[in-house]
Amino acid sequence: MFGLTPPDAGEIVLSGEPAQIGSPADAIAHGIGYVPEDRRQHGVVLELPIAANISLSSLDRVSRHGLIDGAEEDALAQQYVDRLRVKTPSVSAAAGTLSGGNQQKVALARWLATDPKVLILDEPTQGVDVGSKSEIHSIMMDLAASGMAIVMISSELPEVLGMSDRVMVMKSGTIAGELSRAEATQEKILNLALGHAV
Repeated sequence: MFGLTPPDAGEIVLSGEPAQIGSPADAIAHGIGYVPEDRRQHGVVLELPIAANISLSSLDRVSRHGLIDGAEEDALAQQYVDRLRVKTPSVSAAAGTLSGGNQQKVALARWLATDPKVLILDEPTQGVDVGSKSEIHSIMMDLAASGMAIVMISSELPEVLGMSDRVMVMKSGTIAGELSRAEATQEKILNLALGHAV
């Protein structure tokens, strides 16, 4: 969906229109954001300041004639630090100095700054503490309530059951079944994942 690997089949339809997505740049142009599973490898650049991490996917918002306006970058970052309640003394602090939960919020802020219509969250609370997990879930619910479509990929069944309006169960790279929020139970999800009928 984000253009990182070519699809085997099917199509992507956004707002009723087919979307040709051959690269991450295409996905971003179509209003798709992607927070990857491994935040330390792909989600944040640990050595860079928080401000630079947040602006990475939306440099057009903070640059003029190819030059980054530091004050605008800091203002953009501060907006999301405040909105997502990132615990940091400054947007100038290196992302690597933050806790896992706050690093995840910075990774999320980077994509929120692109004003996406669809946000793909791959294991959004993996490796974060209970307090950060609750905060991230609250942010996700607020985003969904505002009209943003969220595609959450999670291997944690309680998270899937607690956060999803619709559950698509994958087995061997294909969709094994679809369950509504009312239908979804741990037993049904596990049965579909194992290839059993529900």
